[in-house]
Amino acid sequence: MKEKVGLIALGSRDDFDKWDDVVSLLAPEIEVETAGVLDGLTEEEIAEQFAFMPGENYLVTGMPWGSEVHISEAKANAVVYRLACELFDRGNRTVLVLCTGDFDRPAVKGHLFLLPEDLMFGILQGLRQKKLGFIVPEPGQIPSSLRQYQALNPVIHAASPYGPMEELARAADAFRDEDVEIVVTDCMGFTAPMGRMVAEHSGKQVLVPRLVIPKLLKALLLQQ
Repeated sequence: MKEKVGLIALGSRDDFDKWDDVVSLLAPEIEVETAGVLDGLTEEEIAEQFAFMPGENYLVTGMPWGSEVHISEAKANAVVYRLACELFDRGNRTVLVLCTGDFDRPAVKGHLFLLPEDLMFGILQGLRQKKLGFIVPEPGQIPSSLRQYQALNPVIHAASPYGPMEELARAADAFRDEDVEIVVTDCMGFTAPMGRMVAEHSGKQVLVPRLVIPKLLKALLLQQ
């Protein structure tokens, strides 16, 4: 019997084809079920249901109609928790959230609830670097990310994975003269080609969670 893994995206299940690269790293050996925090919602409904106050943590995700949206991390957290419980109830022994945000863990014995943030933090600590670079989607996320990665002595620049690639190239260029050896694309929206662009423009080694996490998960579940 195949292992079953539930994937929760911050956007809509209707837009899940953009995660084909992640699914392909797991399938066909692992059966994948998908869910989206914003499933079935219009742009107006998202703005109403996931509004956030100035200074509150927020998350950035793309939508099927081609634009990006900003949503309250706290309100998304409640939906992620519910979706994870539903996926566990449907026989998925492991649930992976496709976002580097912080989310509450369902207390379900014998099941794995995996967050890229937790997994990557352990990996980054193990690299033993004096200073690490990070690219986050929005400038407004830099203050909270500085607090989050304080122990890693972070240098942080912003560029959205859903925006013009020229902005990502400029953010990567900013690391060229920084005293860091490794740059982390701190959002699951950053793809492998984007990671290669960051490496080219920054002259640094790059860690892309979207590549690392599915491979780690497959090794954990299948020893492959």
